[in-house]
Amino acid sequence: MKLPQVWAKRLMDITPNVVIVLSAFALSMNMINSVSSLQGLAFAVTFAGFIFAAILVRPIWLKYVLATVAYVAFFNVFPYLSFDKLVSVIYLSMIILAFLLPSPLPTFLAAAYILYFTPSYSPEVPMEMISTIMIGVGINMILYSLLAFYLRNLKKENGVNMELNTKLHLALAKLEHIAYYDTLTKLPNRELLRGRMAEALSEEAPMAVLFLDLDHFKNVNDMLGHNAGDQMLQAVASLLRDVVGHSHFISRYAGDEFVLLMRYQQQEEIKALAEKLIDAFQIPFQIEQRQIYTTLSIGISLYPEDAREADALIQYADKAMYSVKIGDKNEFRFFSAIKSEELLRQVKLENDLRSAVNKKEFVIVYQPLVEMSTGRIQGLEALLRWTHPEMGPIPPSVFIPLAEQTGVIVELGEWVLKEACRQVRDWQRTGNPDLTLAVNISIRQFRTPKFASKVLSILEETNFEPALLELEVTESMMQNLNESITILGELRHQGVKISIDDFGTGYSSLSVLGHLPVDFLKIDRSFTQELTTVNSATSIVKLIIDIGHSMNLQVICEGIEKQEELKILQQFGCEIGQGYYFHRPSPAEEIELLLSSRTPVGVSNIPTKIRN
Repeated sequence: MKLPQVWAKRLMDITPNVVIVLSAFALSMNMINSVSSLQGLAFAVTFAGFIFAAILVRPIWLKYVLATVAYVAFFNVFPYLSFDKLVSVIYLSMIILAFLLPSPLPTFLAAAYILYFTPSYSPEVPMEMISTIMIGVGINMILYSLLAFYLRNLKKENGVNMELNTKLHLALAKLEHIAYYDTLTKLPNRELLRGRMAEALSEEAPMAVLFLDLDHFKNVNDMLGHNAGDQMLQAVASLLRDVVGHSHFISRYAGDEFVLLMRYQQQEEIKALAEKLIDAFQIPFQIEQRQIYTTLSIGISLYPEDAREADALIQYADKAMYSVKIGDKNEFRFFSAIKSEELLRQVKLENDLRSAVNKKEFVIVYQPLVEMSTGRIQGLEALLRWTHPEMGPIPPSVFIPLAEQTGVIVELGEWVLKEACRQVRDWQRTGNPDLTLAVNISIRQFRTPKFASKVLSILEETNFEPALLELEVTESMMQNLNESITILGELRHQGVKISIDDFGTGYSSLSVLGHLPVDFLKIDRSFTQELTTVNSATSIVKLIIDIGHSMNLQVICEGIEKQEELKILQQFGCEIGQGYYFHRPSPAEEIELLLSSRTPVGVSNIPTKIRN
């Protein structure tokens, strides 16, 4: 019957020790019984005790110490032993030494030692001694083999255990690093930040919390993709480490937000560090062979002046940062209780924005796009308006950036496109068959997966003719050129018209414009408003119109409010105009009356030669 492997292993582990202990016990008793005096007996007992102790103890260094004491006792008991007992004692010691040093060498040394003394004894004795030596050698060889096998397995097991131990320590270290460090930037994460804040607050020393946020970082993700965004965050983290060094604690809080902890004596030290951080971001980052600029908005809260709890300090620094974001950005600001009310209003606005669509607080107004040669309404631009139930009308310049930041703009954009298509389709059926619709598209909406498919699906659902839809995109969307060409090309292939909105204020690369599948250029209102006052604006507007015509594109000019502006644009050959001079943005009911009248818009102000 075959023994289980575990029992076979245990048997091999204990066999050498059992053999050595029994041999040592038998030979030690024989030696003790052979001595005649009390002094010799004492030394013999000492020898036996220390030999057994050397066997039983585990530390190797202690084994050697006890074995040395045993041999001192042995040499003291030497005169009291007969020859055959002496041989037994020598072999006992050699067996123990062989246990301490697993080698047959001690046995052969003992044999040589005994043979050296053989001439002084009778001839019979050496033969007896030699046979004893041979038996001892055999016993030692057997013991050595067992011990070697035992120690080899022990060494192997220890090696495996050490390897497992090493792997375990590495795994634990890795888990700890993952738990407390951001995997992308290698900076401390939010958990480690809270731990450090708790330590710092327990010391009750003045501390500043700086909340850092990258300005326009979402544009990097939207235009260049998330891989470029990740590279940007890594580069920013490296720059922050270089600027801050080991003097202060810097961590990645979330997304493109970072939190810095700073001990200080005077507030001037905080201002100096904040200015140093802002200045460091004046140099562009090299991302995917592009130069990308970004700036910092920094909010600062102070312990103990502003708060005494970690969460409150972070919240107040975040609020201070937010007040910078809704202002000019690229600066720092300390938290103050006075400004917190204004910030709470902004936070409420952001929260209410998310539910405003379902509550039908948004309405679409329409502004005519007018043929400047005839005054005929060629089309309508759909514009979004929000009337808050408590705060009243909220300007688009306020809620559109909020919608962009929160991502609500995607849902809003789809809703506007669908509702506007339905409304304009109704007007087309009632006597305006060629009426076009222009709709603004945000960067985030443009970068959503299958954007073109969603647009075409809405057109099919509303039975709207693709050739009568004009999508207005901004120049800033064109930085990822290949992707933009693919998306716009798919839409244009189905007949949808494309307009570059706010031309002259963004990317403005003519080489890029030549590759884009577009139909219209739309001049930004900022140029229109300066037509009669700034010579350079007049030159820029004429240049844009000439560029459009040279590329067989129609030109639309928005923001027309004065007859003088209209005349200049007519002289430059601009085809389509939009602005309060013709008609203000109005709800569907007013636009329906305007369309049904069939009256040219602004006809009394359009020169006769233009009307003919």
